[in-house]
Amino acid sequence: MNPMNFRTLYRALAAERAPVDWWPARTRFEIPVGAILTQNTRWENVELALSRLRTAACLTPVRLRDMSMEALGELIRPAGFFRMKASYLKAMCDWYLAYDAVAVQMDTATLRRSLLSVRGIGPETADDILLYHYDRSVFIYDAYARRLLTACGCRADGSYESLRIHHAAGWSAARLTADEAARLHAEIVMTGKRSAACEVAKQYFEQIKRTDG
Repeated sequence: MNPMNFRTLYRALAAERAPVDWWPARTRFEIPVGAILTQNTRWENVELALSRLRTAACLTPVRLRDMSMEALGELIRPAGFFRMKASYLKAMCDWYLAYDAVAVQMDTATLRRSLLSVRGIGPETADDILLYHYDRSVFIYDAYARRLLTACGCRADGSYESLRIHHAAGWSAARLTADEAARLHAEIVMTGKRSAACEVAKQYFEQIKRTDG
């Protein structure tokens, strides 16, 4: 299988449009909250849940931690799986209050392991938080990214972690900043929503050819 040239992929996709505000949030804390709420649902449903939390004036780690499970679950009901996600949010709040202030001192691997220790935070959610909340340069291997990798003739099968490890050297070699990584993820999702994966692959390989030439 072909190795993925993430830097060239970024250039190919970023050339299509101006940067976008991909993860809108009124506060930093809304980002990890949204990362948990968006599990297995559409972002439109997450926005409804976030709006209800704002209206209730409880979008802070202390207020979410201290409110009852029943009250929190009812507020986030539009995001689905509301009882389970309420417990996840409370676990995240405990972690956030204990570690957010010192997270800047952690290297990315250590911070990622710490996030993964929290109930309800899996690899994709952890990387969402790392990228958009802590400004760490990571690649998110979601369904859109896997589709693109497959179309480009690159490995896209297996678990999230096995895929991340497989492409780790290529990602490191690309040396994308956190801002570039955030934009790349946004471009992959937007491109995946509006066009076939084969078109993405064609654009990628054309860019590779021009770069190598």
